[in-house]
Amino acid sequence: MGFNDALGYIRQTREMPSVEWISFSGGEPFLFPDLLLKLIASASGMGLQTECVSNCFWAETAEGAVKVLERFKKAGLGVINISIDDFHQQHLPFDRVRNGYHAAKHLGIKIVIMSAVKKSSTITAGQLGQLLGDDGILILGKGAVQNASTTALAVQSSFLPIGRGAGIPEKEWIVEDRSLAGTCQIVLRDISIHPTGKVFPCCSAAGTAETAVIGNAKEAGLHKIIREAGRHPFFRVLSKKGPKGLCEYLHLDNTGKPYVNKCHLCHELFTGQESGDWKTWKVGASEFSSSPIGAL
Repeated sequence: MGFNDALGYIRQTREMPSVEWISFSGGEPFLFPDLLLKLIASASGMGLQTECVSNCFWAETAEGAVKVLERFKKAGLGVINISIDDFHQQHLPFDRVRNGYHAAKHLGIKIVIMSAVKKSSTITAGQLGQLLGDDGILILGKGAVQNASTTALAVQSSFLPIGRGAGIPEKEWIVEDRSLAGTCQIVLRDISIHPTGKVFPCCSAAGTAETAVIGNAKEAGLHKIIREAGRHPFFRVLSKKGPKGLCEYLHLDNTGKPYVNKCHLCHELFTGQESGDWKTWKVGASEFSSSPIGAL
């Protein structure tokens, strides 16, 4: 994404008081360090909190990792979101991750670790403390509570059988049927913008299907795009009832089909032929067709 486009999107958040965070992801945003530094400084200067997602390829040595992150800390980087799992470590020595992790910890940059797993994964969130030499890593989940000894947060989730993941056999899926029920907390709240300007309704791989696009930021303002999508009953039901509840409103029978989590089911709703195009879908319930989602 070009600097002017990215800066323009960040500036538009001034029209949306509910926006607090700007996250730089990819791909790998650290491949463009100068661009990233300028954007972090710009967002931080506007009072926004910033996060970068990275695999730590740049952390070849412990000393080098500190030098890299020092620049970003001065620019205003608040959180580094590190990807650690079998999928990433196929291409990257674990030493890089360890160097990047401890550099961030040394500099006081908050750390979040994301791990996508399959049944045969050798790297899981439960092993991170031993692998990184830090027993203060808190694995988020039921009953997890941060305290003074917490040094990093870790999130483990099933990999999504989408894109390259679609080639992984079903016997490797970790199916979480109980996690399908309930609301969706991220739709139209954690949006993502593609370098082409396409705006997607969330940051999950499920929400980046071409059929999920809610507008183009090169053609219309972000606030207008999100607000109009927030008025649509498709997203209102998805937000309030979750993808399983949306299936009920669409009269789709998904019983018996395995889904690793809500995002997997949601991806099928966006791409499945049964549901049609969300832009043309309607529901009669007035409770889902009035004001936009949340504080938009």
